[in-house]
Amino acid sequence: MEFDEIPIENEHREYKKAKNAFPKEAWETISAFENTDGGSLFLGIVENSNHSFAAEGVNERQKILDDFWSAINKGFLSYSSISNESIIVSELDSGKAVIEIRVDEAPDNKKPVFLNKDIHRTFIREGAIDGQAKGENLKALIRLSQESLDIEVLKNYGIDELNMEDVNSYRKELLARETYRSYERFPMPEFLSKIGVISKDFSGTGELGLTAGGLLFFGNNNAILHRFPDFQLDYFDKTQPNQDRWRKRISSIEQNLNVYSFFKKVDELLQVSAPGSFKLDDKGQRIDTFGAMSVALREGLINMLMHADYFERMPLTLNNTINYYEFTNPGKMKIASSDFFTTNKSRNRNTVISKLFLQAGYGERAGHGGEKIYESALVNEFKSPEITTDISQTSLKIWKVDLADSFSGKEVSDRERNIIKVIISQPGKLLSHKDIESQTGYSRSVVNQELSKLIDKKIIERTGKARATRYVIRQTQNQVLAQFQAMPDLMRQMFKKM
Repeated sequence: MEFDEIPIENEHREYKKAKNAFPKEAWETISAFENTDGGSLFLGIVENSNHSFAAEGVNERQKILDDFWSAINKGFLSYSSISNESIIVSELDSGKAVIEIRVDEAPDNKKPVFLNKDIHRTFIREGAIDGQAKGENLKALIRLSQESLDIEVLKNYGIDELNMEDVNSYRKELLARETYRSYERFPMPEFLSKIGVISKDFSGTGELGLTAGGLLFFGNNNAILHRFPDFQLDYFDKTQPNQDRWRKRISSIEQNLNVYSFFKKVDELLQVSAPGSFKLDDKGQRIDTFGAMSVALREGLINMLMHADYFERMPLTLNNTINYYEFTNPGKMKIASSDFFTTNKSRNRNTVISKLFLQAGYGERAGHGGEKIYESALVNEFKSPEITTDISQTSLKIWKVDLADSFSGKEVSDRERNIIKVIISQPGKLLSHKDIESQTGYSRSVVNQELSKLIDKKIIERTGKARATRYVIRQTQNQVLAQFQAMPDLMRQMFKKM
């Protein structure tokens, strides 16, 4: 890090003065980084009266490091991701030094990370502030450390609490699959046991009972609310923003729905609303794009229902807007958000619900749903999907328009949008200043002005120099990796059609 112009503190960066000793309050920052999204702690940087920062360095660097490692070795932190390689000492011209301690996010099974053997001294990062994790936040961290929340066998819950119309509908779907034809001979209690809805209470009395996942998936809504009082599933059609509220709503509260019946109703609407039809390849052959979007929307819906923390006090919500679909569920992702579109790894928060979806043939094989969502954006030439997550919720946005149209005239001017359209209309080709002038009809000075604005907004970037200067859409590293990973599958599909 350069210390001439020091950036402000944020969720991943914290400064402490630390002249002669390791500051006690810095442990709260380390706990917060471990519990949230990682970050860097800098010792030897002070805040000026005008809220700028200056590097003064530390006086007793070795003593500070010795005190730090002594506390780590004595278990002052319940868990530490910090190693020798995490410590970076930068020399200043004054002969003093700034110490950077890089902290990775702790694995879920090590959370919450707390101080001095006191779980109530657990901290999380909220912007540039370290806040004590209390109440629901602390409970969420504890649940995050646990796998398979929905395998719990519930006391006093049995088959009577299930919506048998939904169970029979699911059974019909399952028996239509070759793998499960043999399940037809099982009476209902044994069938429910086979699919994970009923289980033996292995950690308790040993009696058979309804699993939490079975109740959530097939339960009568009133029975679900007695065990999960904040259970709420909502779909809103907001594709006509001139209306005060929404065109259509599907709600578990209004219609007494469970996870399965909500999925069936909403999935049907998504398949009808999915944009895309077909386009022509270089040989004039038809390429189906509807199918890719249809798969992506189903994966988004299943991901929301499969990975939600149903103990959180917030609803699961799907908003269908003019430009995008947004799937929001309570609970932090069990894998890094940066891996969602590229990894084939999958970690379940709800084993029973996941099993029920997958054995009925819904959803991609484990871990590949994110890849299919990203592949759909490539096939349809839509804006890349986005996923964000924090301690309380996860939000996935699947766009149904290209990058230019996604702004809807709010963040970019008409001229800027036209330049974006020209650039994205020729994927794989780097456009020069003259190319953009020619295809937009704008003068050199206008193109120069608009390109500068788009570069400042970090929408496009400049590559090369002088006559070799070209302009491309700016992509994050995660988007580049996802695009690179999706290409082999798309090429294989093309070869099959040749």
